[in-house]
Amino acid sequence: MARNSTLTARLGYIDTQATFVQAALLAAHGAGARAGGFRVSDVRFFFLLFTNWVEHDVTRPSQDIDLTQVRRTLERLVRGGHAEASTGAAVKGLPRGRRYVLTGEGLGSLSEGLAARERAPLEEALFVVCFAASYRDAVLSRVEGRARAPSPAVRRRVERALDPLRLLREAQRTSAAVLADLEERVEAGLRYEAKAREALARAEPEADVVRALEAAGSYQLHRVRPLGEVLLALPEDLRKFELTEGMGLRSRLLFAPLAERARAEHSVLERLEARLTASKAAPG
Repeated sequence: MARNSTLTARLGYIDTQATFVQAALLAAHGAGARAGGFRVSDVRFFFLLFTNWVEHDVTRPSQDIDLTQVRRTLERLVRGGHAEASTGAAVKGLPRGRRYVLTGEGLGSLSEGLAARERAPLEEALFVVCFAASYRDAVLSRVEGRARAPSPAVRRRVERALDPLRLLREAQRTSAAVLADLEERVEAGLRYEAKAREALARAEPEADVVRALEAAGSYQLHRVRPLGEVLLALPEDLRKFELTEGMGLRSRLLFAPLAERARAEHSVLERLEARLTASKAAPG
């Protein structure tokens, strides 16, 4: 997977942006084949289109890329052998200007990078599945103009990376892992709360209560800072709040609702897998 990480880093975007930038580059390549390549503005259009599909214009209205960012990205890809550039007009009637096509390595690397994002939020994972189901074949078949037909090796890379069922199953593994972690957090928080309250009701010293909680395990940042150290360093009022209410409060108001959402998301992904499997098995 080093190739994917390196390419994503070279693009110069944060993870979420990189997902949609890579999809926009692949879409622009497919759409621009008859025109002898795609323009910088085509990439930005597809980026805005795809982020609109997942409601980022509502949830992340400031997320955008400008033409200069896209141009720099394309020049990086050209220098790395992932794209080729031309300044001539390949088709009569089209405006002159710099146009790009992806090379075979670019198609393979961008497809793998698009599919390689780990622990992506649901809307992003669903977008990648939808993009793969919709456009994988189109990306591979658009070879008019200067874009050359992908080699068998590149075709296999793209087909594997943008396999919708594989992507759905990866998303399910992520959602299952997140759900298991959240359920453990809920259980641990409530267990800590009950244990601390019982000990304090017996008038045990707070230091002893803290040590007992630390010995009970399940605190995920123990390697960074032990639970006992965290609690004993707090001011007295905050420490009392944590021991009597705080840990249970987080379980009820944060981890339990997040677990409920993760459970629903996992169910959505399971139904989508069944639907996609059935559609592939249907004749015609």
